[in-house]
Amino acid sequence: MPQATIFRWPSGLGWLVLSGGGPLDSDDNTSIEAAVLTRTVSQGPLAYIWAASDLESADRHMDLLSDLGARTGYLVDVLTEDDSTLFRQLSEAGIIILGDGPRQETLRDALAGSALRGIEEAFVQGATIYAVGASATLLGAYVVEDGELKPGYRWLEHAAILPGYTAERAEFLHGVVQQVPDGYGLGLGHGAALAFGPLGEVEVWGNQAITITLGKNYA
Repeated sequence: MPQATIFRWPSGLGWLVLSGGGPLDSDDNTSIEAAVLTRTVSQGPLAYIWAASDLESADRHMDLLSDLGARTGYLVDVLTEDDSTLFRQLSEAGIIILGDGPRQETLRDALAGSALRGIEEAFVQGATIYAVGASATLLGAYVVEDGELKPGYRWLEHAAILPGYTAERAEFLHGVVQQVPDGYGLGLGHGAALAFGPLGEVEVWGNQAITITLGKNYA
């Protein structure tokens, strides 16, 4: 498991990119997605998981990616596909996008099982995992749902990830961190992303709107 300063993430040949979300056609988000497309190691297709939103939003996002020169891709329905199809679609992908949207809990439940195993396999082989907005929350160790902390998928150890972060949400982030004294809060503003590479790289993509609040026992 690579580690750089406070960050720890799974071992693999791919990149893990966590974005704060915001308007997809903004200059900052366009620069993030251009980096996703050019820095990806794997040559596999692009797989887009849209369970947090809807097909219309996913199609619009795919069109924007195509305008940036994205590789051939397909939409993945983690809600209805059978396990073997899900694993194949995701494990063979070179870029996996977890789309933004209001149905965070739906996506969280749907990823459990074959979908998550496929994502993990793809990442080990060099796929970039790009989690946008609310979807990025799920890859922390803790997820805030309806004001309560629940377990996340722990791709970023010890972290509670808060996308769409602004200065007005500082008190909220501090309150979350008080519940996880051995962890930390990661606030990602719109158009800001943290990217974690296979050799221990930690890079800021997009703008610099990133805030870290440490738990009182974090070491």
